[in-house]
Amino acid sequence: MRESQQVTNELKVAASNTLVTLACCYFNNVMCELHCHLEPPQLPEEFILVTLRNLSSAYALKCIPFMVLTLLFMSYMRKLVKGGRMRQAFCGVLEECSRAVNFYLSNREKCSFSRMSASQFCYRFLPLYSHVTSNWLTCEEPELKQAIIKALGPMMSLLLHQEKYQDQIFELISWLLEQYKEDAHVIHITKSLSQLLEVSGEYKIPLPKRKFQAICSALHNQICSQAEPLSLEHHPELVYCIVQLARSSLEDLIAFLRSQLKVENEAVRVASLNLLRAIVGADLPETRLKKFLIVKAVKSTLGDQNATVRTAVLHFIRRLLSSESVENCAAWEMVAHVFREFSVSTSKLAIQEENTIQTLCIDILQCLDTSVSGMTQVLWPRLLEYVVPAEYTGTLKPLCRCLREVVEKKQQEGEEAACLDYGGPVKLPTPQGLLARLLVVASSPYAGEGHGCAALHLLQALHQNIHAAVGEMWVVKIPSLVQYIEGKALVRRSAVHGE
Repeated sequence: MRESQQVTNELKVAASNTLVTLACCYFNNVMCELHCHLEPPQLPEEFILVTLRNLSSAYALKCIPFMVLTLLFMSYMRKLVKGGRMRQAFCGVLEECSRAVNFYLSNREKCSFSRMSASQFCYRFLPLYSHVTSNWLTCEEPELKQAIIKALGPMMSLLLHQEKYQDQIFELISWLLEQYKEDAHVIHITKSLSQLLEVSGEYKIPLPKRKFQAICSALHNQICSQAEPLSLEHHPELVYCIVQLARSSLEDLIAFLRSQLKVENEAVRVASLNLLRAIVGADLPETRLKKFLIVKAVKSTLGDQNATVRTAVLHFIRRLLSSESVENCAAWEMVAHVFREFSVSTSKLAIQEENTIQTLCIDILQCLDTSVSGMTQVLWPRLLEYVVPAEYTGTLKPLCRCLREVVEKKQQEGEEAACLDYGGPVKLPTPQGLLARLLVVASSPYAGEGHGCAALHLLQALHQNIHAAVGEMWVVKIPSLVQYIEGKALVRRSAVHGE
């Protein structure tokens, strides 16, 4: 293949792919063959480098025993590589080799061969990294610049393991961020950053404060940019970077996002709220004890009248209430806000956005998981405030379901735990008010979305708070009544659908 002058690129690609496939069973033979053509002083053919890149990508761990020799050959040839295509191929090898090493460092225990340290690899990678960053960053060819950016992320994340190289790595962050203004394929910049931030977060390597702020601003600007819609692949990558920043310095990140929530711009506020939601949803060890800081930032937007911002707040609340724990993070204020939004939107249902908001409020309450750690303490007994007022009638089905589950949990703790304290700070409805409200709702069992049966179930659960004498009777009568109502409801639905 190398000796023939008439071989087409298509045939070279096919030959390269065949070698990679052969390596599945004959890896050592294929790698030794490639190494034969990397030996100085001759520069190898482009397709040799392409094959080496693909081999490193497909068989990361198998490449490790050969990695030091591969990098030695790459160091010999680095000054000989001329022309855009060869430099692209060279960068491709560096990218996949450093990815392979990073993967190895995270999976060393799975390898049967002798273990190697990060410093052994960094020593070999540093001359290659320095050559690329010192000589090729000013190139004008878009394809070469893209190849350089793709290679920098894995190399930077590898070298970051060594403290003595960290300042050198941090210096290049500014150049990388500048490429957002020029590079058409910005996703490669974000992917390079994500690898760097992943290592920084995982190994607790602090970023310089100014670099941290610069990364926050650049990523946030990308998400908020109206110039060009983000691709389905790029947006999650940007969000992933922000989540990794939370591992590095959560308080600094929240302070940044809180400052963005003060900006009078819908897109900026919505993006910031969505990022705070992603941080809560990631449920990192770093965030669990500081959720209250995140909630505090979101509370600054609760007075915003913009429908899109209000929707973003509700999506945040939904994620918060479904996280592993809701203790000590002002979760009740978030639940109360859902009811306020439902009430506000009730009088404006002719507006599509308000209709959407009300539907979302119901959905949040329906998904409320009372088994989440701390949820019982958050909801009991304050949730009872919303049973009687007429403006919350539309929430009664999920509301009654949540209350019934919470009451049953409290009863498992003992009768005293489930009793209502009318002298406490919560403005509770009276037993008579609860009884009247739930009986009125139950008297129209087919109205709404199953409110009647939900009201009866709650009435049964609350029996000791209504009157001590009704428990024995209700435990017999109410299930029979519910069964009758549900049977009739099934018949009515069948008749409507002609079944």
